[in-house]
Amino acid sequence: MRKVILALCLIPLLGGQSVAQFSGFLTSPRAVPDGGSKLGAYIGIYEDALGVLGQYRYGLGGYTDIGFKLGIIDIDNGVNNDAGADLAFDFKYQLLDRSMRDPIELSLGGVGEFFVMENFNIFSIMFATAGSYPVDLKNGKELEPYARLTLGMERISNGNDDTDFEIGFNLGAAFDLSKSVDAIAEMQFDDPLAFFLGLNFDL
Repeated sequence: MRKVILALCLIPLLGGQSVAQFSGFLTSPRAVPDGGSKLGAYIGIYEDALGVLGQYRYGLGGYTDIGFKLGIIDIDNGVNNDAGADLAFDFKYQLLDRSMRDPIELSLGGVGEFFVMENFNIFSIMFATAGSYPVDLKNGKELEPYARLTLGMERISNGNDDTDFEIGFNLGAAFDLSKSVDAIAEMQFDDPLAFFLGLNFDL
């Protein structure tokens, strides 16, 4: 187990420059129940940027859900401040479920993301796998550490278009504040490096 954790931690270092992603993961590998919804609000602290993001997730049933994220990113490049908009869509299928006596929660899915600002935009499409191990605390709350690995391609358009294959990694935890509200904190080992903090609400 220690070797697996070490290997996951080394992935971002071995992958070189990562997929340019601003939206993070910000959810559990567990799928939203059939017909259920979640709403989230977050602050993102990036290298040379700040952002506010929102998320909506809907359960399709069959251990599958979809999510939409929208964010406004204020970038400070040292010369001037520019604001950009980030739009992301993702889906995931829950492959393993601890309530069914599987060892961990595990999901597979895909992510598409589009970031745009004046004279510059980035489009990325990624395969994603995420895992978690929820822990029941003595106070009756639940702590869910999780990790996500992404493999994908990005296309940068700024007058000199470029397309690359890249790797990204997210590491975070969700904590029950109540039956319908979770606090979430997440580090993104990506390009840009980022830290997210926010809340998810069951609707």
